[in-house]
Amino acid sequence: MKHESTIISYSDGESLTTRKEIFTRLKTYPATEEETERSLGLFLRGSLLARILAIEEIYKRILNLPGMIFDVGTWRGQTAVLCENFRAIFEPMHFNRRIACFDTFEGYLGFSDADRATEIHKDGTYSTGGEEAVEYLATLLRLHETANIGGNNAGKHTVVKGDCRKTIPEFFEKNPNEFVALCFMDVNSVVPTRESFDLVFERMVPGGIVAFWQLTRNIIPAEGMVYLQSILGKRDHKLFRTATYPGLCYLVKE
Repeated sequence: MKHESTIISYSDGESLTTRKEIFTRLKTYPATEEETERSLGLFLRGSLLARILAIEEIYKRILNLPGMIFDVGTWRGQTAVLCENFRAIFEPMHFNRRIACFDTFEGYLGFSDADRATEIHKDGTYSTGGEEAVEYLATLLRLHETANIGGNNAGKHTVVKGDCRKTIPEFFEKNPNEFVALCFMDVNSVVPTRESFDLVFERMVPGGIVAFWQLTRNIIPAEGMVYLQSILGKRDHKLFRTATYPGLCYLVKE
């Protein structure tokens, strides 16, 4: 299945073609493996860099807060990996900043009559391969930890497979001491978004952040619907958007 970026995009055809050419040049870069690994910035297109900078903006807001980072709807796990690397950069001695990734790893789950399903947003789309994807992400997170400062403390992070409405309460039951400083939400169906938000918000510290990837996107209305129905006027918070990636919005718990 094609990723939505090839179907839903602000870029025109020429821009999308150019994006592919940049990626092709990465795969054929005439340098050693060591030089290529150190030169990835040559192939990092602006819109992806904007996304990374937006995650950094949010991460910096929790530096003085205790608690975990949740990535609910982690998909390939890029946000979680970035957060581990931001941890190593901005708070290298904070070995208690654990990350938990939640996903079915078998595609979206929980679409109902309340949702606006499409060919790319419906139950089962965006599967990443089940158990193999879980193991791949868990290994990749551990490799990044090991490569970072304090790598001898690798193994802090967790990858959880299943319906987040069940796995989040199970996680808290197994870890009754844990609370949340930051949660990224990318579930994209109404009921699972609402229920997982409630579960996380209950365990979130004051000043903690819930970040929504799709809050203002018309094509994926679930997060906006949950915000209007269950959060606005009902939860004490302030709402912001990131400076470099306007689609990524976040609320700060008061």
